[in-house]
Amino acid sequence: MARVSVIVLAFQHEAYLAECLDSVLAQRTTHEIEVLIGQDASTDDTPAICDRYAAMDPRIRVFHRANERKWRIEGHPTGRANCLDLLQRATGNFVTLLDGDDGWLDPQKIQRQLDTMVADPSCMGTYHATRTVDRLGTPSGLLHAALPATIGVQQAVGTRSPFHTSAFVYRNTAEMKRMILSAEGWKAGSYDLWLFACAASLGTLRRIDGEASFYRQHGQGISASGLFVRGNLHRLRILEWLMFDKLTLGRYRAHLHRVCDEHLAGLMGKSFTRRDAWLWVEAVVSHPGFFLAGQGRIARVVRAIRAHRAN
Repeated sequence: MARVSVIVLAFQHEAYLAECLDSVLAQRTTHEIEVLIGQDASTDDTPAICDRYAAMDPRIRVFHRANERKWRIEGHPTGRANCLDLLQRATGNFVTLLDGDDGWLDPQKIQRQLDTMVADPSCMGTYHATRTVDRLGTPSGLLHAALPATIGVQQAVGTRSPFHTSAFVYRNTAEMKRMILSAEGWKAGSYDLWLFACAASLGTLRRIDGEASFYRQHGQGISASGLFVRGNLHRLRILEWLMFDKLTLGRYRAHLHRVCDEHLAGLMGKSFTRRDAWLWVEAVVSHPGFFLAGQGRIARVVRAIRAHRAN
């Protein structure tokens, strides 16, 4: 029997958290489950909901965080400290993450994912399709309808996420823990992509069939915080993949640089503030090996800023 740690990240989720936790507790599995809830200084009824569920089920532990302990990326508050604290605490052989406004649809999801990985020691993680819902829970579409049967680093590292975080279960090895809790992991702009890439660098990721989770789209997540506005998403992703290149000792450099070049190509047409322009200068100065090695990389940045800098 395996043990899975379910990480639930809760912040201002009073309208959705009960549904999320009910979907976790509804799992029918022969494997052991621990549920770690990180309550990240919510000012609504989220803390009380967390405590109520912890009192109902001994498998649930709640960790309440203070607002001043939030980790900031370029001045923007994030849930990174909350997330990495829980990943450090996770004791399971396997780990899965779930935002408190998302949830699971299949009560056999964990059983099927863990059975796949237990049967194949080379399998580092499993994933599946994810349904999108609106603020009220009405289905609105499907994320990644045509998922490949397996994913390696070349599929995990791209300009968009290969699947949704709520779909992912990974093997909690010592090396995986080292990579995801590294200094680079703290700085990565898109932690979901960092998590997927780290796992794919250590083994194969395999698909299980079906739509087994849902992702709620209501415009209140980190994407709406301002961190990824204008051309900043491209810069942050480039910096993330250059850090991943360093962490993996250049094993995937050719592919990582191709993805970074795709992000540079996406800069045209974006607006830039004066601060954005300075952050690009800092990126170039910090990573001359990349920006000077490729033909026209610096020129692309300069042209995009000159053509479209916002007032």
